[in-house]
Amino acid sequence: MNNLTLKAGVARSDITPPVGFRMQGAMRRIEPSVGIESPLLATVLILADEKTKVVIFDCDLIGFDLPLANEIRQAVGKRVGTSPRHVIVGCTHTHNGPCTARGVLGGVHDVGGKPEDIAALDAYISNLVGQLAGLAAVADGQLQPARVGGGGGEAAVAINREELSADGRILVGRNPAGLTDHSVAVLRIDNLNGKPMAVITNYAAHPVVMGYHTYLLSADYPGVVRRIVEGATGATCLFLTGAAGNQAALSFLQSDWDEQERMGGQIAGAAVRAFFEIETRPHQVIREFDTSLSNIALYHKEFHEAPTHQIFKAASRQVSIPLQPLPSLERAEANLAEANATLERLKLEKAPTTKTYPASLVKRWAEGVLQKVKAGLKQESLSFEIVGMRIDDCLLVAMPGEPFVEIGLGVKKRSKAPHTVFAGYCNGVLAYWPSAETVRKGGMAVEASVKTYDISAPPVAETVDMLVEEFSRLLTELEA
Repeated sequence: MNNLTLKAGVARSDITPPVGFRMQGAMRRIEPSVGIESPLLATVLILADEKTKVVIFDCDLIGFDLPLANEIRQAVGKRVGTSPRHVIVGCTHTHNGPCTARGVLGGVHDVGGKPEDIAALDAYISNLVGQLAGLAAVADGQLQPARVGGGGGEAAVAINREELSADGRILVGRNPAGLTDHSVAVLRIDNLNGKPMAVITNYAAHPVVMGYHTYLLSADYPGVVRRIVEGATGATCLFLTGAAGNQAALSFLQSDWDEQERMGGQIAGAAVRAFFEIETRPHQVIREFDTSLSNIALYHKEFHEAPTHQIFKAASRQVSIPLQPLPSLERAEANLAEANATLERLKLEKAPTTKTYPASLVKRWAEGVLQKVKAGLKQESLSFEIVGMRIDDCLLVAMPGEPFVEIGLGVKKRSKAPHTVFAGYCNGVLAYWPSAETVRKGGMAVEASVKTYDISAPPVAETVDMLVEEFSRLLTELEA
């Protein structure tokens, strides 16, 4: 019998940057933020027994570049005494936060950043690393015996956003016939008396309800989910964005803040219902008979002492996904010539930054690809870590980047656990991970995104299968 005691601690901090920081996630939006719609928060949950300690963050940010994510994981692991591999730094992927993915996704470290803006962001990021490590230390100091239970519901908020136009182009829009995942996963964490401590909620839809005409810092719909769930349950809520690479909310790129409430409210409603269906205290249901004017069968819970858990383990795997082959020298030179011509034409026309800024990103990408081709590179790959933890019948797995929903559904199908949470946007952002169909048809996730993420080519068509297989190996280790 397991004699270890599971413990949990949770803490939260405000990580909202000063008004005036540029927001990240819309390539055409380079003007500074003008206000705050909702505070950006960092929430951390630590789960530990005498052998294993796992740290889970939920940050209202678009994501961290891989080196920054690793720096945070190292700092947190050192501060609380656990392996960096057991630190999961999740970001909601709101597009209305600061530029924490340096050098990509239209941030100030990308094209067009002013020196003073870069210096201010660097200071914010430097402070943020220490702030997150300190926040983890606070949660670690509040550890108390706990139990975890899993459940879930559904919310028809997500829609596949790979829309096919009449002329055959792939648009970022609505594809009602496309694959979606409407499941709302919930992990409930209580103390031994059944009092709520924390709850993890999880949903696969891009947190981009609010669009690029918005200049208020905002947590987008995940902030609404947390607020409603916390108000109803009394538990501190963490939100982990799922396999949302090709998933939008039904209301997408809006200017009406009520749409953010509508989207988040539906997901929160499903999460609250699932939360109250979960009983973490060990018990059995007793059936008794009684009589009044009628014969009555009475049912009640009889609670009993039991270990806090039987299984708690964490695991990780290093993964490498190949990109498609680089173009020929002639094609790479032509791409750069075309990018230069486009940018020069826009400048002569005195086009607005909404046009010149994206064109500058394309030029930057074309220059980089040409340099790689001239250096003799034929094909590149992206390497990163996938991670997971298991507590009895609850499983959480996570990965960097923007996974398509096919990956999340594939992993859930392979999982033997009754309750599986799949999270993307964890421990860094570096690319979209598209389906074979999208690789074949094209569209933003394999065309524009290689420019915004500044990678030489899209991932190969077999990406989904490769990642699901890698997660299957991780599941085997966790489920053993």
